[in-house]
Amino acid sequence: MTGTPPNLEVLADSLVESHDKLLQELVGMRKRHRLTQETIAERMGVSQPTVAAFERYDANPTLATVRRYALAVGASIDHVVKDECCDNDVTAFEALAKGTALGWSVVPPARWAWGWSPGAINIPAHA
Repeated sequence: MTGTPPNLEVLADSLVESHDKLLQELVGMRKRHRLTQETIAERMGVSQPTVAAFERYDANPTLATVRRYALAVGASIDHVVKDECCDNDVTAFEALAKGTALGWSVVPPARWAWGWSPGAINIPAHA
C-alpha cells in the first residue's frame, strides 16, 4: 500500500489477519472433529475439490461460503464490527479512496452523515 497512511495499513493488515485466522480455525475444527473434506462437501452440497479450494491458504471465499462451511463443521461465528474511524483521520480515508483500484471516489456530503453507495465513499467535511 504505497502512499497509504500507516494507521490504515495497520487496520488493513489486521482485517486480513482476522480473515485468515477465521479460515484457519474453521479448517482446524474440521480436522479436530476428524471430518473429511468429502463429508464437508456433502454437508455443503458442493464437491470435494471445492472444499479443498476453500481450505487453501490463498482462498478468498464469500461470507456465505464461510457460513456454510462453519455450519458443516458444527461451528458458530460471532461477527464483531469495531468503529476504528476515530483512530484514522479523514485525510487517511481520502488517500485510501484515491489509491484504490475499485474506482471509488470521495464525495463530500451535504451535511454531517456517514454513508456508502456503490462507487462512492462519503466522508464528512471537517468543521
